[in-house]
Amino acid sequence: MNAEQLKIALKELDLKKPETIKSKDLDQLIIHMVEHIGSTDAELRDKLIYTSFYYLTKNGYLNYQQMEYLIETCLDQKHLFFGIGSKNDDSVFTRAFSSLVITLILNRDRIERFLPEETALKAIESSILYLQKEEDARGYVEEKGWAHSIAHGADLLAEAVKHPLFDLALARECLNTIGGCILKETAYADEEDERLIYAVIALLEKGMDENLLKEWIENLSKSITDIKNSTGYTPYFFRKNTNLRQFLKSLYFRLLFLDKGTPLHKDIESILKASLIV
Repeated sequence: MNAEQLKIALKELDLKKPETIKSKDLDQLIIHMVEHIGSTDAELRDKLIYTSFYYLTKNGYLNYQQMEYLIETCLDQKHLFFGIGSKNDDSVFTRAFSSLVITLILNRDRIERFLPEETALKAIESSILYLQKEEDARGYVEEKGWAHSIAHGADLLAEAVKHPLFDLALARECLNTIGGCILKETAYADEEDERLIYAVIALLEKGMDENLLKEWIENLSKSITDIKNSTGYTPYFFRKNTNLRQFLKSLYFRLLFLDKGTPLHKDIESILKASLIV
């Protein structure tokens, strides 16, 4: 099925009328959806393929076998890790939108536990590895729509942390992975900081020691200071300092709204004051 045929097939799905879905060969349809998951056509990739995956998964139209096929396929080298490490090419769309499908399936498995344990553990491990290796941090791409790889990867990491098989011993690695995203050589403009915080909050709700978060924040701030001391007030420094400040501001208020991490507020305030450029 080519892209235009898939568009027609997906537009024929009336998600408010179950009969239009049950009449379809979903086995074949999801195979074609995965084949085009990284399309540069934003309507097909985002509005049709992802939206359809969302509703098919959330509303129970896909059986366990179909969802297992989807997550195993999206976790492979041709999807979540397709072209990993590259920048500014179209492979990012395949990676970013594969991560969203994995997030959907992990969410269902968290509630219903149908995946083989090996597969669920692979998804959890891959959620960390993907954010560590993703170098294309673009948000919105003109004429091609959202890539948003860091935000989508953050959503996946947050869902992985919430899964019953997540081992809290991975908390430090998760924080360091989030720190690596903040230190990437880009200035985020599409609320990536907010999405990364979802994963931090998930770790706290999982039972992570707040002292570990405090130590991580202090080390992250020190990394930014070291960059300033070695490079001066360069664009390289400013981008990272901007990311840190945006992240800490968002984290501060998220903790405040959730009534969590009260002792951390003063630490965050001190770091924000110290990072002011005067």
